Amino acid sequence: MAPDVLFVNGFHRSGTTLLTSAVTEAVGGITTTVGHLARHILTLDAFMTALAAQNGAAQNGADRGVDKLQVTHATAEEYGFLLQKKTGKQALYGHRDNLDYLREHIDELAEESPSGTVVLKNPWEMGQERRLLADFPQARVILLRRRVADIERSMAAALTHAEGSRGYGQALTGDRDGNQRLDRTLSSPRRRRILLALIRLVLRRRIRRLLRTVRALPPDRVAFLTYDELRGDPATGAAWAAHVLDPEALAKAFTRHAFTDAKEPAPSGRMADALDRRWAKAWDRARAAQVRSGVLTPGVGTS
Repeated sequence: MAPDVLFVNGFHRSGTTLLTSAVTEAVGGITTTVGHLARHILTLDAFMTALAAQNGAAQNGADRGVDKLQVTHATAEEYGFLLQKKTGKQALYGHRDNLDYLREHIDELAEESPSGTVVLKNPWEMGQERRLLADFPQARVILLRRRVADIERSMAAALTHAEGSRGYGQALTGDRDGNQRLDRTLSSPRRRRILLALIRLVLRRRIRRLLRTVRALPPDRVAFLTYDELRGDPATGAAWAAHVLDPEALAKAFTRHAFTDAKEPAPSGRMADALDRRWAKAWDRARAAQVRSGVLTPGVGTS
């Protein structure tokens, strides 16, 4: 019997690490962690061993290089780094062999999962939900939306933070030359601004492509969640995933894992606002279709 799989799909810096940790706890399952990756990535294993020797069993003292989240063997991580180690491509559909490697990884995780459920995240798969659901018939997908301006602000903060904290990232990829090139880019304010502009351009293009695919997704296998709803009222936000997992368990787990220092919404421009409106409308339509089809009960998601 194929393992039960939950994909948590969201763009980089949209809250997928937090949501993945919460979903994994809510379903009593298992997700790809730093510890799992260290089994396959020698540079990461050496990094974690050195970290333990320096700081003790707690392994405090290093963060992910993009934020202040402390790295331990239990930290949720992208399975894309395992694929990159195998084929050089982080995206599942970036190399023909990645699908087989991911299936092997799922089987490995399923053997350790208390509930048999495997929870996976890899932001490179945002927009590939139809292919994921076709290739993994037992799988369901949780799609996460967040304000464009907040994602972009988080991306800018991640680049600033990464300038002086590249050890973990280099250990994950094992690409010393690539990390040195990135360091040179980040050390130059002008180059960093250019890089951020390119990242924003790619993000907005990917959002537009995503919105063209949402309507065709099967309503019973996809949950449409919003980061701001989960932060503002976890119970209401989690209710939109009631057909996928226990929403009460998700709300409680999300609250436990959420950062306590919530920020004010980032300033947003006209184009970002327009894209946000389109994104919100796509979510509203998908949710309404789920209610009409009986996947979700009327009144779900209301306080």
